[in-house]
Amino acid sequence: MRGLKRKVFPYRNELVVGTVKLVEEHGVTLELNEYEGLEAYVPRSHIRSGRVRDIRDFAKEGQRVVGRVIRVNKQKELVDVSLRYVSRDQSRTRLAEWKERVRVISLVKMAAKKLGEDPDELGIEVWDKLANYYERPIDALIEAMRVGPEPLTKAEIEEGLAGQLVEEANTHLTPPIYVRSISFKLVSFSSDGVNDVKEALTAGEKAVEGEGVGLELFSIGAPKYVVKVSSTDPKAVRKAAKSVVDEITGVLIKKGGAAEVTQERGYKRRAAA
Repeated sequence: MRGLKRKVFPYRNELVVGTVKLVEEHGVTLELNEYEGLEAYVPRSHIRSGRVRDIRDFAKEGQRVVGRVIRVNKQKELVDVSLRYVSRDQSRTRLAEWKERVRVISLVKMAAKKLGEDPDELGIEVWDKLANYYERPIDALIEAMRVGPEPLTKAEIEEGLAGQLVEEANTHLTPPIYVRSISFKLVSFSSDGVNDVKEALTAGEKAVEGEGVGLELFSIGAPKYVVKVSSTDPKAVRKAAKSVVDEITGVLIKKGGAAEVTQERGYKRRAAA
């Protein structure tokens, strides 16, 4: 759990997001985006692994980068950062987290302005409260869009602000689509095996009618079939996926066939704009 007090300095080994402010022969100066007013330095030897002929091949003013903190001197307000000790996956993940933070704070500021409150002060305060209570604050906003302000008030956000924040989220956020993909191996040993499999799949479709979820069902070559359940509500997806599996396997087994779930995975995708 992170505390409510915002850190003044990053800690050693922390992955930080920075904007390139100055590129010189011997290194790069960054402005650390989550530490207002604090700069960091990337020595030339930490731009990348191997020889660096021209730093500008790897860093340009205005570019946003992710670095790993290698030294912190709080007395002198000096922070050194390495770009070479950050993998592409780490950089991609950290940038995504930072963008989510910016987005949430932006929505809080919009809500604060409409309530006549200080947007800069409330932006950070609400982010810290959500980050202290939830692993991913933006997920709390997405849940609040679905059920109302309760996920926000649980994090000790004042009720009036929580309500206004839900309004801003509904206006400016598009919730992700949660998908559960289930791969089956379906076999019937009867002379009417094709129809038995069809009946089982149809039963699976009917099991989630009216449940508010999307359903895709297709063959990738008998006896292999795939069912995809989707919704903006992850709980509905999990419940519907279980119903589909239970119904398909139950019907086929009753008919003397065999049903096996060979793979099941969940993921998120952005809704179409």
